[in-house]
Amino acid sequence: METVRDGDLEIVMAGPTGYGNNVFVVIDRSSGEAAFIDAPGEPDVNVAAAVAAGVNPAKILLTHGHFDHTPAIEALKKKFGSRLYADGAEPGLKDGQLDAAVKRGDEVKVGNLVFRVVSVPGHTPGSTAYVCGKHAFVGDTLFPGGPGRSKDNAALQQEIASITRELFVLPDDTTIWPGHGAISTIGASKQEYAVFAGKEHATDLCGDVSWLDS
Repeated sequence: METVRDGDLEIVMAGPTGYGNNVFVVIDRSSGEAAFIDAPGEPDVNVAAAVAAGVNPAKILLTHGHFDHTPAIEALKKKFGSRLYADGAEPGLKDGQLDAAVKRGDEVKVGNLVFRVVSVPGHTPGSTAYVCGKHAFVGDTLFPGGPGRSKDNAALQQEIASITRELFVLPDDTTIWPGHGAISTIGASKQEYAVFAGKEHATDLCGDVSWLDS
């Protein structure tokens, strides 16, 4: 388990769990209020991260509805009374799970912290990032080395447009907290993407794409 503090924002990163998923608990230390980013893998791993931090997360900020990011939703709702926030058009959620629909430009408060809702479709139709200060929780939209897996070239192009339009406008020292794997920064990702953008690609390119090698 790793803890990062930036002013009143504390980020607890645990796991991996499930399919190599990261577990994130974001905390406003000025008020003690907290939220989960997604609800991946084993419920106990999510619960343990919150308990270790001494918080009762009242919200789950969902980046997308893929099966590996949602399995702990019901357990976290039962344990903490957490309410689920997600794009209202995002598939994969069970009936009754969504408590509050969010869209581009909305703000979700965790105590005195404000998480700006950024719409980044491509990996899924309703993929969403949550930005607080210089921290972006991006789900599976952007990883160190490339974008999240795309089902076809149209989805890849949509994902790239989301990344360049919505994420690459953030300050270079913004930390990227992805749903799997290591953290990175916007600046590092932009440098990697520049290599990809400087090359020609097949019109059917999709799947697991690498900025440097594809």
